[in-house]
Amino acid sequence: MRLPSAVVPLFDYPVEDILAALPGAADPLWDAAQFRQHIFKPHSLTRSIVFNWLDNAWQPGKPFIVLRADRPPRELTAAVASCADALEKRLGGKVAKLMLAELAPGGVVAEHVDAGAALTSVHRCHVPVVSNRDVDFIVDGERFYLEPGIAYEFDNTRKHGVHNRSETPRVHLICDIMPNELVG
Repeated sequence: MRLPSAVVPLFDYPVEDILAALPGAADPLWDAAQFRQHIFKPHSLTRSIVFNWLDNAWQPGKPFIVLRADRPPRELTAAVASCADALEKRLGGKVAKLMLAELAPGGVVAEHVDAGAALTSVHRCHVPVVSNRDVDFIVDGERFYLEPGIAYEFDNTRKHGVHNRSETPRVHLICDIMPNELVG
């Protein structure tokens, strides 16, 4: 969604419940839904735990059908759902996509611009769960540090990417909120 600025802090959100339920790096849950990495080349170096997914072919006026995963553990699902609920209330819409995305140490999400109504009609929100100052979130050539425990909305219609220069994984909760007027 086009915003007046590249990144907008929304509110503080404690991530301790998500951290407590977060599977370890070796847990196969991180590799259970690899379609995102295969569909979107810039995300080929990420791993995801997908909770909700709106097909990228969705168009305004079409049925708003969100698929929900049944694999994630109950505690993890409850923790991320609580955050998604807070984002729905703040932004006035419904969850279209909800996932945890991990970028390994040294990993890069190549700069790209999202396209298609399912990706550009939404409020694209990131809630850093695990991060540090050596992770660059880049939008229109400007580097941002997204601090854990803060919910952000960013303009994914601008050129954006990530470079994890650290020695630890970076994990973000990514939540797309579709405005109520487009849900139908």
